[in-house]
Amino acid sequence: MATTHPTPFRPHRLLACAALLVATAAGAQSPHVVKPGETLWGISGQQLDTPLRWPEVQQRNQVGEPRLLQPGTVLYFADGRLVPEGAAVVTAVEGRASRKRAGVPEQVLTPGLPIQAGDTLITGTDAFVTLGVAGGSRVVLPSRSALEVLAIDANTVRLRLIEGRVESQVHKQQPNQQFEIRARSMGLGVRGTHFRVRDEDGVLTGEVISGEVVVQRTAQSEPPLVLREGRGAVLLESGPSQAQGLLPAPQLVPETTARNDRTFRFTPVAGAQTYRLQLARDERFLLPVYEQRGPGPSFTVPAELPSGLYQLRLTAFDAARLEGLPGDGTVYLPTVEGGAGGQSTSTALPDGRVEVRWPGIAGQRYTFELARSPDFAVLLVNEPAVYATGMTVGPFALGGRYHWRARQSPPTGLRPQRPVSAEASTFRRAEAGPRACASSSNAC
Repeated sequence: MATTHPTPFRPHRLLACAALLVATAAGAQSPHVVKPGETLWGISGQQLDTPLRWPEVQQRNQVGEPRLLQPGTVLYFADGRLVPEGAAVVTAVEGRASRKRAGVPEQVLTPGLPIQAGDTLITGTDAFVTLGVAGGSRVVLPSRSALEVLAIDANTVRLRLIEGRVESQVHKQQPNQQFEIRARSMGLGVRGTHFRVRDEDGVLTGEVISGEVVVQRTAQSEPPLVLREGRGAVLLESGPSQAQGLLPAPQLVPETTARNDRTFRFTPVAGAQTYRLQLARDERFLLPVYEQRGPGPSFTVPAELPSGLYQLRLTAFDAARLEGLPGDGTVYLPTVEGGAGGQSTSTALPDGRVEVRWPGIAGQRYTFELARSPDFAVLLVNEPAVYATGMTVGPFALGGRYHWRARQSPPTGLRPQRPVSAEASTFRRAEAGPRACASSSNAC
């Protein structure tokens, strides 16, 4: 089960270490995510063919103290031509996303693509887009969302959320500058903050992680609603909207840091109805790669996501469907054995238990059975609702051979399918402790 990186899981903190400048489409380079032990000197030599250009890298990315370069920081490079003042550019794309522009065929988004007023950005399922604007502000458009660029110049950034959600990290604005996101009849203006706007399932919400947002109905003169750090509101098109505190961030359970799988367990938050998990390649979540929403208190990341270090973020939703404060941490996704198309495995654990895994898809429902005989006439374990691709069983009072099988649970009214795994469906255990148990959450 998944082993996390030693970096402790911590409450969200907005990093102020990178106001990122990006290249034009003609000279765009892939961003570089800082690894432990790397220096600007070495990165400059790798990316720009000479270490002597490290001050240029420092300046373009506003790195304050080179000796305190933090792992996970995203550095951007250019060929000497920065994005023109007032322009916008796609800085990162994950999955399939596109740009619609009047009179022009729909175009697939790629890093470095310039964006202008009148463009609409659309993300598909499991797709993410990061938009950079002059001054270092960033806008992240997650899956199944659409965003129209209403205005973009030296002093004004005005965007319209058509559907889905958008998360903005806005650098401090000058008195003559304006950064605004519109949604339905609302306009949300900021001076420098980190906030979300969501139009999902018929509910429009605004949530402020840090800073301050002013919400004003665009066609009415009533007093604006001020949302400060840690507060949000369901934004009503008629009647007053009320600000309220956001739920705290869920915390990973300590056991998660000692496992070697892709299942992340967390302590439920009082008042939470559902939860969201997100993974990104950087600490500012400007390079998101995966997300999942569900009832908790755990999430399992699918085998299709490559192994390696990721930034993990957990949030909780309250009864009003406001999304709470994020909790971030660094985690490691191990290589999956027995993933889809792989083989079944049985792994003896130091405490006498056995971890079994089978080919399948995390999040799918499986029935797991354990018996002493191959005909499964007498079941020691019968778990009809396992939403992972593995179980931990034992320790066992009796030694010898044990037989297990897992099969995908069919929809109601359909006949059961054949077992998902027919290989490596047995294991041997020596005599051990006085109890036996089984768990898909490793709680034994």
